[in-house]
Amino acid sequence: MAEQTYREVCSICLNDFQEPKIIDCQHSFCYNCLEDYVHRTSTNGQFLCPLCRQNINLPEGVVKQMANNSNLQIQQCDVCPNIQATCRCRDCQQHLCDSCKSTHDKFVGCKGHSVVTIDEISKQYLQEKCSEIPDDDIKENISENSGSAPVHPADFCPKHSENKIEIHCKDCLVAVCFKCFVKDHNGHTFLDLQEDDVREKIKDELKTLKVEVEEHINKLQNHSISLQSKLSEVEEVAKVACANVDTHVKNICDKIHEIGENIKLEIQKTCNAENEKFTKLMTDIKSLTEYLQFGVKFSTNILENTSIVRVLERLPKVRQEADKCRSRKFNIPDIMYPSFTETEMNERVLRNQIGEVDIHHETRFIKTFQINSFRYVDGFYSSVTTFQGLRWYVKAQKCSHGNPGFYLCLKDTGRRSDILSCQVDYSLKLINHKDENKSVTRHRTRNLNHFEDHTGWGFDNFIQWDIFKNQESGFIDSTNHFNIQLILKLTDIKRAKPRRRNKHYRYRYQHYN
Repeated sequence: MAEQTYREVCSICLNDFQEPKIIDCQHSFCYNCLEDYVHRTSTNGQFLCPLCRQNINLPEGVVKQMANNSNLQIQQCDVCPNIQATCRCRDCQQHLCDSCKSTHDKFVGCKGHSVVTIDEISKQYLQEKCSEIPDDDIKENISENSGSAPVHPADFCPKHSENKIEIHCKDCLVAVCFKCFVKDHNGHTFLDLQEDDVREKIKDELKTLKVEVEEHINKLQNHSISLQSKLSEVEEVAKVACANVDTHVKNICDKIHEIGENIKLEIQKTCNAENEKFTKLMTDIKSLTEYLQFGVKFSTNILENTSIVRVLERLPKVRQEADKCRSRKFNIPDIMYPSFTETEMNERVLRNQIGEVDIHHETRFIKTFQINSFRYVDGFYSSVTTFQGLRWYVKAQKCSHGNPGFYLCLKDTGRRSDILSCQVDYSLKLINHKDENKSVTRHRTRNLNHFEDHTGWGFDNFIQWDIFKNQESGFIDSTNHFNIQLILKLTDIKRAKPRRRNKHYRYRYQHYN
């Protein structure tokens, strides 16, 4: 096979372009080649493209000229936005960047496509028209195919540009002209593309597959939306859990702060008692000191007096005070020193005080009921929802007191689930569609050790019948329907160990059965 080239040449002279021109079907030719071809074949202001045989109008006899490369408008890639194209596939009619071209060339369906660089083709017409072609120079030459329908460029053989594709080789999965089929695909199974029913059958198959793929795309998109919804639920629950942690930690910190303040009050109480004791002692000492100082001053004044009688009168009193001073002891009383001994922080104890992270399986769904169904004595049931291999549904019925009751029920699926036991934490919520805050919610927890049919665990007298049936209350809508939301959590799940099958037993079972 000849090496593929990305150099575009004029399809008339098969040489490099000389003064290239582009016509309405986006094919390019040398100016002289095109001018000569138009003069020879044009009629009634029209001519057939030499490549695709499409009728080309000549408004006022003008041929649009390609701009020089320096004046070309930058062409964007048709696949990647805001990326400049570097080449163009003539078969796919797509402008491609380098990355998209690499991907394009790897596709089996694009094998053999002709790709040319962007520098060798024009991306726009000139803003001004070229000079008009004189009408006298246009010759009348009506083509035999002037009335035929235009043929897409991809429907011509890549090896023989003048031959249309006529045969599809089913063995090689390629479409070729008859000449190529005889030369390279002789003896292969094929489809005759000249037959209308064959072409319609191919188109119908493509349409059918297209619809099937579109339906699958819709399923994928819906599944993606469902996954996004579940992810949003997980993120919202995680957000609420983090907020609960912050609140609980704040409460614990507030309590610890309160305990700390009480400890400080106890310390301050001891300090105040000691302060009162020492203050009294120091006050007594001050009073005694002032009294003795006064006596000393009085004795000094007597000594300065010459009267011996006054000295004799003062002397017994001073002797008595001196005896008291000799007997007085300066002892420091017992002192109580307040202190605080820190205990080592135990992270495990603190973690237990804060709480534990509960990782559980949870689902929530809404079931819709019709209020008129309450006429059934045994109650009525919602559709089944499968969760963790178990089938759950909601039951509604009138209780003995005439009030509605709602229950969570489990369908017999023990053979399908590997769960041996678990704790079921569920909430049933009667939704008020007028005011969400007025919705009625009941919560309960049950332990399950086996999974046969259960008539239901729930709540009798969920709400008073008169309030429930009154549409003004907001529980019943205009069509007499009401909604029950179920939030179901499974924790402490114990699963059965997977069984190992004996290969010899399996062989005997298959052999005798």
